[in-house]
Amino acid sequence: MRIFWLFSFMLFLCFSLATAQNINPAAVDVSALSEGQIMQLITEMQKRGMNEDQALALARARGVSEEQITLLRQRIESVLADQGGSRSASSDLELESGLSSDFLFGGDELFSTKSFFIPSAEEERLFGFSLFNSENLSFQPNANYPVTEAYVIGVGDEFRVDVYGASQQSYVMIVDKNGQIRIPNVGPVGVGGRTYGTAKELIREKLSLIYRDLVSSAPETFANIQLGAVQPISVSVIGEVFAPGTFNLPGAATAFNALFLSGGPNIKGSFRDIRVMRNGKVVHRLDVYDYLVNGNGAVDVPLQNGDVLMVPTYKQRVRVGGEFIRSGIFETASGETLDKLIEYAGGFNEQAYRNRVELYRNTGRERMVKDVFPEDFSKLVLQNGDSIFVGEILDRFVNRVTLNGAVFRPGTYELGEGMMLSDLLEKADGLREDAFVERGLIMRRNDDLSLSNVSFRVGDVVSGQDDIVLKREDVVQIFSIDELREERSVSVKGEVQRPGSMGFREGMTLGDLITLSGGFNELASESYIEVTRRLSYEEAEEPGSHTAHLFQFNIPRSLALSSKDAAFELQAFDEVFVRRAPGGIKEGTVRISGEVNYSGDYALVKKNERLSDLITRSGGFTAEAYLDGAMLTRPIRLTAKENRLREFARAQNEGGDTELMDFEVVGVDLKRAMNDPGGRDDIFLRDGDELVIPRRNQTIQVGGGVLNPLSMPYVEGRGVKYYVKNSGGFALRSKRNRTYVIYPNGSAGATSNFLFFRSYPKVTPGSEIVVPQKPDRDPLPVTAWIAIGSGISTIALTLATLINSL
Repeated sequence: MRIFWLFSFMLFLCFSLATAQNINPAAVDVSALSEGQIMQLITEMQKRGMNEDQALALARARGVSEEQITLLRQRIESVLADQGGSRSASSDLELESGLSSDFLFGGDELFSTKSFFIPSAEEERLFGFSLFNSENLSFQPNANYPVTEAYVIGVGDEFRVDVYGASQQSYVMIVDKNGQIRIPNVGPVGVGGRTYGTAKELIREKLSLIYRDLVSSAPETFANIQLGAVQPISVSVIGEVFAPGTFNLPGAATAFNALFLSGGPNIKGSFRDIRVMRNGKVVHRLDVYDYLVNGNGAVDVPLQNGDVLMVPTYKQRVRVGGEFIRSGIFETASGETLDKLIEYAGGFNEQAYRNRVELYRNTGRERMVKDVFPEDFSKLVLQNGDSIFVGEILDRFVNRVTLNGAVFRPGTYELGEGMMLSDLLEKADGLREDAFVERGLIMRRNDDLSLSNVSFRVGDVVSGQDDIVLKREDVVQIFSIDELREERSVSVKGEVQRPGSMGFREGMTLGDLITLSGGFNELASESYIEVTRRLSYEEAEEPGSHTAHLFQFNIPRSLALSSKDAAFELQAFDEVFVRRAPGGIKEGTVRISGEVNYSGDYALVKKNERLSDLITRSGGFTAEAYLDGAMLTRPIRLTAKENRLREFARAQNEGGDTELMDFEVVGVDLKRAMNDPGGRDDIFLRDGDELVIPRRNQTIQVGGGVLNPLSMPYVEGRGVKYYVKNSGGFALRSKRNRTYVIYPNGSAGATSNFLFFRSYPKVTPGSEIVVPQKPDRDPLPVTAWIAIGSGISTIALTLATLINSL
């Protein structure tokens, strides 16, 4: 039922809209319109940019009688007064009587909108394309365009005349189909086809027949004559445009308005010879380039109803690329020269090489290139299909030298005529205090562009004993002392807050270095600090067994300046070692979990703490503890080399099933450890150890080379064969003599073989029986069997031959 009512409502809505769009304006009863519909008319007027008089003039042009127009004006003023001047309408009253604002403004848009099209990349390169396809240009037709004196009056245009002064009177007159307006007490006045300026003078002349004071030498009566509503015009745009068609435009529209709606000339169209045709004759020719390049607004001429804009095909086009301000596709007029094209392209940019332009031209059979020099720019006449290109200037300097290093103002300098190296140093405000004066370098580019070095003594140049003439692109390097010696540093290692290396300073003492490293930590020994010092150059020259000097010191934690050892002066590259106190062992922690009374983390309080000690501290076992299944795991601590090998192995195994673990399992017998504290099985604990004591597990897991791997209940006294049999027995490719058992504590038991006797390991609760399998092998192909057979036959034949010979 709901679907039926919805369908009925949609039919009613469609019928109402169709009715509203086919309303005869002359048959509308304005008195029957609701306030909501009047408000809708007011809103539509505001949206279209029209005032009240313009809207009523439009209604008059659509056939609404004067009586209904007068009543409509009264209704609009009454509704605005009731609404306090507000012009916001209620859209939900639109279907109140099946009538909308269409009777006044029409069911369609009054003016045409811009046509939609998708230009190609080539079309977007056309010079002038953006003029008619930019959202920021005001060529979109607008009803509020001002009317110029050259506007030609047409049918439906409205004149508003206000007479003021000694006499007062207002007239609103519409141009009828005969091109006439009617002035009361004067009669018809033919204004159709006249320009706006001429029509105003004619109306003023006719009004002077009534108001003689208008033309007196000292008038006291005046007349203001202006156009109110302007009747829309219809203009056709044809030829090579993106969207040819007929467009509705405001009466004051121009040629550019129509071209804007059509998208302008396309890739085949001309920008230089657009024709405005009226009554079959060309009345104007538009050159869009005159507007684009010179800003000549006179190019954009006003249109009249019925005008046709014809865009013909282009005659000549030239492509412009390279270092111009504008690049793209340009249209040239017959006889235009290269200098004019350069003007269209905006001239050369700052990177352009201006002494030569490359011209590529079609000869009709093949292509040719021509060099054009500046003196020929005004002589070279362009042809259709020409391409113009301008390259960049060279990325090099004719008078540059560079100064780097230990001077006060390093950088790039101008190379003057006969400039010397001393002049350059003087321009840079001289050498810095750390300059190395024994040697400097000039990196020079030779005439054949090869590189060479020119060495000089900096001190001699500064003192005037020597000097060098500089050349273009020379790079002068003045070294500093620090650049020519190894970076000096000292390092501290061991029990300080911030161990590491730091820059060496003259006068740095041992106490200074320890202070800069944050001082001692709690485990540092004050009485055992070592300093190692490399051998001097002279000492290293002599062969010997010593490779460094060793110093030992005692420094108080207060780092007092009075301490003789703390005042020991360091040298560059010294290494300081702060040892840990003998009893300063960092405490470690172990973890115990599972079936103990107090599981968790425990600190190692002595070096020789054992398993039994940890069990005692954790309160002993619970009633459910299964000691045979206890497992101890220990972190693997690797050297840097071992870590690299492990990472390499992990990378090689990427995507495989093997996972490299960072811990190891330590097989322990907890029963023996508890029965014999301090014995062989009561092992010492290490930092990071974790002891897990499980609950008794009553299942056995069988896997590997059996027919049906599974878990099954533990049966007291049963061995490996029993559990394998209950798993379906050994598989075809199983290795029976390699069967092994993994116990809950991580240890394993293997099968022992002696002659024809095989002894399997014992099975305990929670164990896992693993039967290895032989690897799969690909069957031998037929060719391999043939080769084997051939080999056997050869051997047999050889043996037979040997037997016969014997």
